[in-house]
Amino acid sequence: MSEPGKYVLAKPIGEAEIGRLDLQHRMWLTQHHGLYSAPISKSSKQRVVDIGCGTGIWAIAFATEHPDSHVLGLDITLPQPNSAPANCSFAVADAEGDWSFATEPFDLIYGRMLINSIRNWPRYLKRCLQHLKPGGWLELSDVAHRFFAEDGCSEAESPMLRWWRVVFQESSRNNGIDIDDTYKHAQQMRDAGFADVRERVFKWPVGSARASTQEEKVIGDLQYQNLQVLIGGVTETAVQHGDLPGMTAQQAQILADEAKRDVVENSDRHGYYMHFATYVGQAPR
Repeated sequence: MSEPGKYVLAKPIGEAEIGRLDLQHRMWLTQHHGLYSAPISKSSKQRVVDIGCGTGIWAIAFATEHPDSHVLGLDITLPQPNSAPANCSFAVADAEGDWSFATEPFDLIYGRMLINSIRNWPRYLKRCLQHLKPGGWLELSDVAHRFFAEDGCSEAESPMLRWWRVVFQESSRNNGIDIDDTYKHAQQMRDAGFADVRERVFKWPVGSARASTQEEKVIGDLQYQNLQVLIGGVTETAVQHGDLPGMTAQQAQILADEAKRDVVENSDRHGYYMHFATYVGQAPR
């Protein structure tokens, strides 16, 4: 993967806003130091849509920083923030369905952590391109569905690596997710017709012992917390939905408990890490 150079970043949002983000979004913000990476026009009148906006915090923060813009936050359930600026609105929509919300083209289509939501990426990317202004930008940020150990340990030595393959990746595949989709974004954007596609892939360590930057140290500490939540939640959901054929609920829970313990006791020794990637691409002028 290529290194596209420096991105244009907005000013960081405040500590209060960071505290309301979930763990993965806090790691994303720590990595980027700002709200977006796309080198969008400095024109204040931007039309922006946040696909899969979750709580709506990013849409609200962007609208606050750009008071002359209009920001639309979309999700399959309607966000209910305590307050939002007048230039920020929300709607219920499935981005893989009808784009009736796109009454006018956008300057920026933004999407973060959509890897578990989009099933047909080529179709989605083409639709994004159709609804961007000439010269407008698409930005995607996603974690990759791969888990690594720097020391090259095997699954026999690592319950976490074993859980990742047997539970996480298997349940992902059974729900129609290509576990390598994140790594394909750049080429798929080019294939869809985007110009000036840029990619940056970051290493997100688990724990801070092997971190080489302050950002990695912060992310490493957050990863400890994130994986404890992720392991438990994914295992419970996979068992409930019958996504683990050949494995009983008790076997899945035992493996999940071993993986949690392995993360706490052995992350520094094995050098566990994941990849996180950001991609931006421009609609041809």
